[in-house]
Amino acid sequence: MNSKLLSFLEEIKAQGNMSKAAQALFVTQPYISRVIKNAEVNFGVRLIDRSSHPIQLTYAGERLLVYLQDENRLRANLDREMTHLSQFKYGHLTIASNEIVTDDVYRPVLIRFYKKYPNIHAQIIRMNSRDAEKRLLSGSLDFFVGHPLQSPKVEYVPIAKLPLVFVIPESSKVFKEGQLYVDYNEDELARLTGESFISTPQRDNYQRLVTNYLSDLGISAEFSIEVPDIHLASDLAINHVGAIVTPEPFAEDKYMSDEQKKHVNIVKIPTDKITADFGISYIKTKQQSEPVNDLLDIISDVVDQYTPKR
Repeated sequence: MNSKLLSFLEEIKAQGNMSKAAQALFVTQPYISRVIKNAEVNFGVRLIDRSSHPIQLTYAGERLLVYLQDENRLRANLDREMTHLSQFKYGHLTIASNEIVTDDVYRPVLIRFYKKYPNIHAQIIRMNSRDAEKRLLSGSLDFFVGHPLQSPKVEYVPIAKLPLVFVIPESSKVFKEGQLYVDYNEDELARLTGESFISTPQRDNYQRLVTNYLSDLGISAEFSIEVPDIHLASDLAINHVGAIVTPEPFAEDKYMSDEQKKHVNIVKIPTDKITADFGISYIKTKQQSEPVNDLLDIISDVVDQYTPKR
């Protein structure tokens, strides 16, 4: 009955008309009226304001609709998690990460995981933190590997704090010729105000973190280039297209040619100033099983090895 009442209330709210709601749901209008009337008798309140045109849910009707929607989501989560647990021999995991998680991280994670659980199907996808949060809450994503998410319904397990660096091109007024690594000096860095920076989308958690840090330093950055991910942004910076604040693994000298090293400075930012927090997020109510716990442990171990130590 609750599922029928939920669909009837949702459609009445959307249509503003009992007859149109009945047509949309392929039932008769008297049937909808009877179900609504029985619910009103049961709860002792009016759920529909029939005097208004179009008809509307009363406050009690709106509140009941919210509770029924929450109940429906909980039931869907319960069914999905019980299936998830009972079928893990041939189960499925969907894991998303932002661009900070490179193939160098995923490769050892998947090799170790599949040696122990060869029959579990895993789907690995890339997405930004905002989209990941939406998909976690909707139940279409099991885990997100990356920056912390904001929803109180999401559990976050920290793994590492990635140290960050400035990459400064030779076109900058603070560029020091003949040096690759330059000491951190906030007064010098403040002179980057107005210079060309490369950014990832401003809505991303990582970019908001960096923008706030630059502001705290007194740097009014001119984000003249925006690209979809930090890999491309870092590659452009290493090729002295613009300045950037990027995770240290993306600007290590071992990945740079001798010619590239001549045209940029790298400034290691002290970890007490800023780091990119990195971990695993999942819905708090998710039931843990042995494969899931093992996957969390493997990711934590691999990322810890991958993270530069200062």
